[in-house]
Amino acid sequence: MSLDVVSFGEILWDIYENPKSRQKGEPIGSELHRMLGGAPANFAVALARLGKKAAVIGGVGRDAFGDAMVAHLEREHVDTRLVLRYPARTGLTFITRDERGEPNFLFYRDRTADMAPRAKDITPAMGKTKWVLFGTSTLMEAGLQGATHKLVQTARKGRAHIAVDLNVRAHLWKSASKMRKNIAELVAHADLVKASAADLACVGGLRWLRAKAPSATLLLTGGALSARAIGPHGDVEARTPAAKCVDATGAGDAFLAGALAVLLTHQATPGTRAWKSPQVFVSALTVGHLLGKKAISAVGATTGLVDLGEAKRLLKR
Repeated sequence: MSLDVVSFGEILWDIYENPKSRQKGEPIGSELHRMLGGAPANFAVALARLGKKAAVIGGVGRDAFGDAMVAHLEREHVDTRLVLRYPARTGLTFITRDERGEPNFLFYRDRTADMAPRAKDITPAMGKTKWVLFGTSTLMEAGLQGATHKLVQTARKGRAHIAVDLNVRAHLWKSASKMRKNIAELVAHADLVKASAADLACVGGLRWLRAKAPSATLLLTGGALSARAIGPHGDVEARTPAAKCVDATGAGDAFLAGALAVLLTHQATPGTRAWKSPQVFVSALTVGHLLGKKAISAVGATTGLVDLGEAKRLLKR
C-alpha cells in the first residue's frame, strides 16, 4: 500500500440547514442538506484533489449513511481500504452558521461508529505511509484514545512521520487539565503540528506548545491576519489573502492539506535539506492559504475546493 498521508479520526456526515429557505417563524431544520464532514475526511479529499495519495482511518456504520460515505470518498479518489465498518449508526453533525460564516455544531455521536475504533482495530498496514495525521478529538474518550496511541506506535514502526492538528474543542472536554495532559502526550510524538490562535489559547499558548512538542515544526494560523511556520528552517510568515467567508467549516483542514501537499512535493521530512528551507515553508503557507480561501467560499467543507489549477501550478515549482 503506497500512500502519502493517512488521516485518522471522525468520519461524519455534516447536515446543513439552508437558512434562506426558512420562512419567518419556522423552526431550524426546515430544509437540510447532507455534506461530507469530519476533519480527517475533509483533509483527505483536499489532498486527493491536489493529486496526492490520501487514505482515511475511521469508523462508519454498516448502514445507508456508511455506504454513501465510502462511495463518496471513493469518488473523490480517497483510499477507503482502511475505513472501519461497525454495527452502529454513522455519525452526524448538524451545522448552522452565523452572519460571519462561523459554524455552530450540534453533534449526534452517541455510540455511533465514529466513536467505535479501538486499539485492537489498528493494523500494521495503517502505518505504511509517509505521514499519519491525527486530530485531538480522538483523545476525549478512553477507547478512542487507546486507538490513537496504538496508531502512533504503528506509525513509528512503519517509519511514518506524524502530523497533529490541534483542532481543540475545549467545551467538549470534561476537564481542562485532562485536555492539556492528553494533548501534550500526543504532540510529544509529532514532527509537524498545526494550530490556530484559538487552539493555542485553549491549551496555554505558543510557549506551552513549544515545550510539549520540542521536536515539531509548527504551522500557526492567525485567521484573517497571517500564518507562520516555525522550525529548523527558522520562522517564516505569509499573509492571509482577503476573502469573503460563506462557511468557515473545514478551512483549517484545507489549509493543512495544501501545506502538507507542498512538503510532499518537495520530499520535505525531518532531517532533509528541504525541511530546513524557508522557501519551502513559505510555499506551504501560501498554498495552504489558497486552499483555505477556496474552502470558505461555499457551504460545506469541501464544496469550494474546485478549480485548484493555481495550487497545482505552485506545487510544481
